[in-house]
Amino acid sequence: MARITNGITGAFSGRVASVVGYTRYGRTYMRGVPKHTTKPPSEKQILNRKAMAAVQAWLTNITPCVRVGFQNYSDKQHGFGSALSYLKLNALNEDLTLDPSRALISWGDLALPSAPAVSNPEKGIIDFRWEPGGDTTDRAMVLAYAGGEDRVWDVCGARRNEGKHILPYEYISGKEVDLYIAFVSEERDRCSNSVYLGKIVLK
Repeated sequence: MARITNGITGAFSGRVASVVGYTRYGRTYMRGVPKHTTKPPSEKQILNRKAMAAVQAWLTNITPCVRVGFQNYSDKQHGFGSALSYLKLNALNEDLTLDPSRALISWGDLALPSAPAVSNPEKGIIDFRWEPGGDTTDRAMVLAYAGGEDRVWDVCGARRNEGKHILPYEYISGKEVDLYIAFVSEERDRCSNSVYLGKIVLK
């Protein structure tokens, strides 16, 4: 049974016979109920499923970052879906493994970090640096990611004019991590593209 949301001429949500009505991001859609098939998937479908699985596995454990970082990538998807679409097109190797150096955790029109660098001067801290300047309200978004649940981040770090952000860590000591930095506006409604800073084996 379907529910009419705005009178007889309005949209409906739910199922009527073989049609499903739903609303997504403020827009109303109708689609047919998927038909069950016993036909084996094509090679193209199999490859697409593998690509989607690889990207989703990488993104799932950093969802809070990409929800903020990719919020403005598309007006048809939220941040996670937008990040998935971007990485699937731009960050996969020929064998459908994900290349962290080609991945973004943030996308937008704010200025990129200037001369970003990172170090691990002592056990327990990662030291992100950049040239201070620009909008003083922008804040650093930083990520150290070893894959799976081995990651640590801050989506609202030091201000751009401070020139550095110290990211503490505990349980990922000894792990090789991929490192990223971006900037997010104070209101968290605009972002820069992220910059990949390479790999470090943490002390």
